Amino acid sequence: MIEKITNYFVVNELIKDEDKEIYAYGLHQGLLILINIITTILIGFIFKAVWESILFIIVYTPLRAYGGGYHAKTEVKCYLFSIALILVVLLGIKIIPDTDLIILALTEVGGIIIWFLAPVEDSNKPLDKEERIIYKKRTGIILTTEIIITISLLVLNFKEIALVMAISIFVVSLMLVLGKKVNKD
Repeated sequence: MIEKITNYFVVNELIKDEDKEIYAYGLHQGLLILINIITTILIGFIFKAVWESILFIIVYTPLRAYGGGYHAKTEVKCYLFSIALILVVLLGIKIIPDTDLIILALTEVGGIIIWFLAPVEDSNKPLDKEERIIYKKRTGIILTTEIIITISLLVLNFKEIALVMAISIFVVSLMLVLGKKVNKD
């Protein structure tokens, strides 16, 4: 399907033939992202937690994109790991009490880990010195913004939303720790 689309683009002179592989890769990655989003929302629907699954994606994705962390070796393993992760997160949202102490603890512990570890690069995508600086800065900006929003929601007594954000931040920190461990081994 992706090959047909990129061939169509070339034939209709929307892209150059030499750029075909780049566009095919981009379409492939976009399709994977779309599949993951749809799967996450479907799992949220099954768990009667659609808004929670959407908020998790919104909070988790940018922080993970720049913070890095664990990456599965194959697309299938990545997809299965993502399904397991969202199942655990949605279960956690259902069973973890949304008390001020728990929300602050998850946010603080997760935030500290992310602040000190990020970015955690993957062995398949090493970062050069300049990229590490850029990713560290962007991670810091995203993390600070998300922490401020989480604490503001907590103060305004939107505890359910704050809990989802706190869990998202904490899960990113676990992905960084796991990524550090896997890259060491």
